[in-house]
Amino acid sequence: MGLEFDFAELEDALIGLGKNVSTQILDQALDEGAKPVIKAMNKNVPVDTGKLKHSLGEIKKDGSNINRKIHLGSTSNNREIVARAYYQEYGNSNMNGKKWMKKSYYQSKDEAINAIGDSLAKDLFK
Repeated sequence: MGLEFDFAELEDALIGLGKNVSTQILDQALDEGAKPVIKAMNKNVPVDTGKLKHSLGEIKKDGSNINRKIHLGSTSNNREIVARAYYQEYGNSNMNGKKWMKKSYYQSKDEAINAIGDSLAKDLFK
């Protein structure tokens, strides 16, 4: 599950910056936006052994320029923990999914958007 925000309005402000600087500013903004989502995920994650809860965080960032995205979820290298995250979210033939990641996203979406906006405003419009 990734956060996707439309950075099209900021494209003009980023054009004047170097490529590395603009990517750095976008990454910092995405990091700020990820904080409330990860906090909500930690609140909503189903806890059995606690391993899934301790593995939550940033998986990766990808894309370039205004299409930059951050992917959040289980960062574990243990396939069982990643599978547990998947089945707890989506379910399987024996159980319904709890939709804890989706719920976390919607609970924290406004706060994440505000955090991204504040970070961009601070860095671009000093």
